Amino acid sequence: MDIPEKPKVRTHLVRDTEAGQRLDNFLLRELKGVPKSHVYRIVRDGQVRVNGGRSRPSTRISAGDKVRIPPLRVSHSASSGGEIRDYRFKPDFLFEDQDLLIIDKPSGIAVHGGTGQRVSVIEQLRLNTSGFLELVHRLDKETSGILILAKNMEALRQMHIRLRRVGSKSEVKKTYQALLAGRWQGGQRTLCQRLETVRGYGGEKRSRAAPNGREARSVFTPLELLKNYSLVHVELMTGRLHQIRAHAHAVGMPVAGDKIYGERDQNRHLRKLGLRRQFLHASRISFSHPRTGKEVDVQSPVPDDLMSVLVNLRSQPENEST
Repeated sequence: MDIPEKPKVRTHLVRDTEAGQRLDNFLLRELKGVPKSHVYRIVRDGQVRVNGGRSRPSTRISAGDKVRIPPLRVSHSASSGGEIRDYRFKPDFLFEDQDLLIIDKPSGIAVHGGTGQRVSVIEQLRLNTSGFLELVHRLDKETSGILILAKNMEALRQMHIRLRRVGSKSEVKKTYQALLAGRWQGGQRTLCQRLETVRGYGGEKRSRAAPNGREARSVFTPLELLKNYSLVHVELMTGRLHQIRAHAHAVGMPVAGDKIYGERDQNRHLRKLGLRRQFLHASRISFSHPRTGKEVDVQSPVPDDLMSVLVNLRSQPENEST
């Protein structure tokens, strides 16, 4: 028989080791077994208070903050079964020490939970650890490749400082490989279209080029020209939402297979060649370690599902219609 815990209001004093994390992440750890949707609802309803005031899920908590947590009934069965383990999620561990964990994220799984997401990278990894673990940055659900997580708050802070630095001052170099729809003209090119975040017809966020948008710079370098497509190397100099995808779309060469920025007919043709998602892979990242200062340089090869698409494109006759 399930025996509910006696509900009661409690106030949590944020410790130094907890400072800097988002309120929703903090609550999801504190309220094990409570459905994620319910956690977000009590924040929206104002039942969770930080220093007596209403807050958003994205609010960053600080050491010494007082977080009011409302009474919630959590059954023992809910506590043990509140999280879903996906045994198909088996990322390669590319680097790990006392401060950082770097994995090779497979496509098809979101890095963070949210509406409509039953499982996520961060939740799956937390099932195997009782310590601190936070995303340093994000990748789109359908993008594969290198993803960094921090194992303590100081490492998270230091990595965020590095990521906020732009251009030549950046201590984090992030590069991707992408297949673009169209033939690239010329050599290396820096795309500098400013980007603003908007909502699409389905309510999803997307970026579009706009004069009053935020600064965004991506360096595109052609690697291989195929029939009607171009394989490129992209270095991010800033980190905006869907930056590579939005910049590629802005110059009329969307990322192959992109369901938001791409073209339906092109994507339909690519599906016949085996492409089931956007052709975008985080292939390399390098930075100075937040504790030791030593260079960390991690690489990830293009996965088999994308390589098979390249093989199929290379074998296409020149006179074949797309």
